[in-house]
Amino acid sequence: MSKVRPNRTSGMSTKNALVFVTQPTNKNSIAVLAGVVEGREDLALSLLFLRDDPSLHIRLQECLHEYERVVIAFSFCTPAAGHVAHLVGQLRALAAESHCPVFWVAGGPHPSGAPEATLRMGFDVVVVGEAEETFPALLRHLIDGRDYSQVKGLAFLRDGELIRTGRAPPVIPLDNYPPFAPLHRRFGPIEITRGCPFACRFCQTSFLFGGQPRHRSPEVVAEWARVAQSHGIPFMRFVAPNALSYGSPDGREINLAAVKTLLTKVGAVMGRERVYLGSFPSEVRPETVTHEAIRLIKRLAGNRNISIGAQSGSQRILDAMHRGHTVDDVHRACHIVLHHGLLPNVDIIFGMPGETETDRQLTIRMIESLAKVGAVVRTHVFVPLAGTPLAGAAPGTIDAQTDSLLGRLARVGQQHGARAKMRLCCRGTSDSERRG
Repeated sequence: MSKVRPNRTSGMSTKNALVFVTQPTNKNSIAVLAGVVEGREDLALSLLFLRDDPSLHIRLQECLHEYERVVIAFSFCTPAAGHVAHLVGQLRALAAESHCPVFWVAGGPHPSGAPEATLRMGFDVVVVGEAEETFPALLRHLIDGRDYSQVKGLAFLRDGELIRTGRAPPVIPLDNYPPFAPLHRRFGPIEITRGCPFACRFCQTSFLFGGQPRHRSPEVVAEWARVAQSHGIPFMRFVAPNALSYGSPDGREINLAAVKTLLTKVGAVMGRERVYLGSFPSEVRPETVTHEAIRLIKRLAGNRNISIGAQSGSQRILDAMHRGHTVDDVHRACHIVLHHGLLPNVDIIFGMPGETETDRQLTIRMIESLAKVGAVVRTHVFVPLAGTPLAGAAPGTIDAQTDSLLGRLARVGQQHGARAKMRLCCRGTSDSERRG
């Protein structure tokens, strides 16, 4: 458990605690949530971070003995839903043995897409969608003992029926909100763009954040990079639906002038070689890859690779998923990246709904072609994500021929991705969790 730090003036005691349950998959979202809470004078509470590990139950017991009121917050994605449901059941039983009132809050991609199913796991309220305004408002109402049913962006059960309080207004501008929590040393990549116009049927981004992109200004990103550096963070990465769409008014046309300004300003803080754009945890759309764009990244960033969202080698599947690009765009993008001495990491999703043997063979053919020129394949298996048009679809699988090919590529360093782990993850996503 991270050291308990009062959220108000140093040394001021508080009887309230906000507990984040941290997992490897939610550390970035927890950093953002802690960032919008820490340091606020209107929230008299301490922030605690309890790792989801064998010590969690003991740490929570200690917390329940120390504080008079506790809010326990989870942020999670669909593949983690089964585990979280089991864990919450255990923790609620533990909390029931104490005299401390506990309030259970969930947020993130899965709760936002499937609020009713999440509430029935044992949560008291779900923060739906963007949390920067809704979450602090909820905490204020809880601390003051006030009714939170008028706070926009919430869902809860009343007499067994789902109640929604209405959609919270979009977070505009992003500059007004911190990307992480320096006071509690919770750092992550800086989100530079939120919202995506493409609405791919398997992806939650457009359905959570809308189709109109919003961008953090280069000056503000650079200032947060300076804060991170002052806390010993050695490099800077970014989060965006398409890194090359940064600064674009519509998210479709690239704005290399904005990208140049961003990299120049952040590079002046961190050093060019410590700034990475268009690589994990972000990617670029293949149709936006140009010689000019890659030259710019190579000159102003420290990239050794570029992540390209291909998703399938079948044009039929790409069209069905509303991807908005072609298979030829993928090949062209990879050749441009290789031409400039960088390594293309190509994301592929296997087992898409409606995928036929012909579609699989086309994807295999594309993978073999890209591998011959030196590209690396990053493996994903389709998972039906809550809140998307494909939420009710069956999880994907990898056929034996494809699995054999990926195994051969992995042995020579041209395939990344835990295929067995993803298969288990998909099997653990139950029909009820997918439907919400």
